[in-house]
Amino acid sequence: MVGWGHGHGVIMDKHYRIVKSVEPGSYQASSDMHEFYLLPDGKSALMTQYLRSVHDLCIFDICNGLGYINQGAFQEVEVETGKVLFEWRSLDHIDPSESYVGPSTTEISGTGEEPESPWDYFHINSIDKNDAGDYLVSARHTSAIYKISGKDGNVIWRLNGAKSDFRLVDCHFSFQHDARFVSDTEDETIISIFDNGTNGFNQTQAWSTALLVRINHRDKTARVVRRYDPPVLEGSRHIAKSQGNFQRLPGGNFVLGWGNKAYWSEHLGDGTTVFHCSIGLENVMNYRAYKFDNWVGLPLTKPALWTYSRTGHGGEEEMMLYVSWNGATEVRRWTFYTSETRVGPWVETASTPKNGFETILRLDQFSRYVYADALDRDGSVLGTSEIQETFVPSDALLPYCDDLACKFVPNDDELRQQKQEAAMRRIEEEQNQKRAQEHRRKVVEGVMSGLGGLIALTVVLFLTRNFISKPFAQLRLVVADAIAGQGKGRYTALEVNG
Repeated sequence: MVGWGHGHGVIMDKHYRIVKSVEPGSYQASSDMHEFYLLPDGKSALMTQYLRSVHDLCIFDICNGLGYINQGAFQEVEVETGKVLFEWRSLDHIDPSESYVGPSTTEISGTGEEPESPWDYFHINSIDKNDAGDYLVSARHTSAIYKISGKDGNVIWRLNGAKSDFRLVDCHFSFQHDARFVSDTEDETIISIFDNGTNGFNQTQAWSTALLVRINHRDKTARVVRRYDPPVLEGSRHIAKSQGNFQRLPGGNFVLGWGNKAYWSEHLGDGTTVFHCSIGLENVMNYRAYKFDNWVGLPLTKPALWTYSRTGHGGEEEMMLYVSWNGATEVRRWTFYTSETRVGPWVETASTPKNGFETILRLDQFSRYVYADALDRDGSVLGTSEIQETFVPSDALLPYCDDLACKFVPNDDELRQQKQEAAMRRIEEEQNQKRAQEHRRKVVEGVMSGLGGLIALTVVLFLTRNFISKPFAQLRLVVADAIAGQGKGRYTALEVNG
């Protein structure tokens, strides 16, 4: 799926070439990233849409004119022709009063007051289809799952939410994602759900879980058949405020994608964790995670290689090699070749197993030019990088570099923070200077006040003595230029004419 909110679906081959583009057909000819599901026969695809519409929102205190609402919609589209085979829109069947997320209550709810911010009352986030031709729809903002008739679009039943058709027996969930049919008969339906348990503003449980739910159509009850909890990491479990999925694998294991946490994990049928990893610790999200045994990715791009040395001092210094190949699933090993000229001769210098998305290797000597081969499990070359000239920083850049790499120029947020911190430091320095100046002024005033008294006393004493013994015509006074509180000073003779 390409595009957030407004996009289209694409189908790629193993070389990541687009072989088909799939667009929905409606008055807003764009689809949403929440669901693009190619059905098993490959002939049609399910696509979500967020359709902005005008709506009377007076009962929600938006009544100074028409309001704006997003209705959740989906289409089944024929891949080859683009023909719309089925279409469904939430406002035709689900009243906005069933929403648990009102206007202006979350970061994605919308205000409903302007076209750029329609109220997203429904928030459709997954669609599935059973063998009978009916659909399963998950709506995050109503905390409900709906079975939709593939014949006329009517709601066959609701699970959870404000108007559930079933009595929930230990089967409460909220703000869920990725609802899927497991089985569906006249007597019972089993579905899988990723239960977020929170939307980041309201939380109904301590951590997110994956649920298998049995719906009994005879006694109108819904029970959790099995609950799968996230692994414990550093004393806590994942709570995914958005996104996430629950994939059942053919052999009985299952995969959980932890949405905005950018983690995923694989578990045995009894819930035991057998694999756990992440693609980033912060500022990264992963909408869904899947595992497939038969997918082979062979990109037409070349492997990406970057080499670095802090000073480039011949064989006296180590250098760093960073290599990756986005989308290449068969790489098992990297082999590096070095030379002092771009045309060779080339020497095989190092070989190392692939380690994660980007493999990092430190060489114990500097080389001017490097290239890398990507090898498969049999040692065959899958692809070769371009020849990379080793980056050596200039003298001006060198203070910003270490043995691993050089720092990047800060982005706008970092620069803004640095400027704010520098401004705060200047203000603090100015305040300190003002306090120091005020302290010095008070010290000088004290000294001058004490000095003035000392001068006056000395003059009185000399005048008194000379009134008795000498005329006023010519007096010499010795006045101390005292240091405050010290009783010491330099002495200067002053001529006094009387």
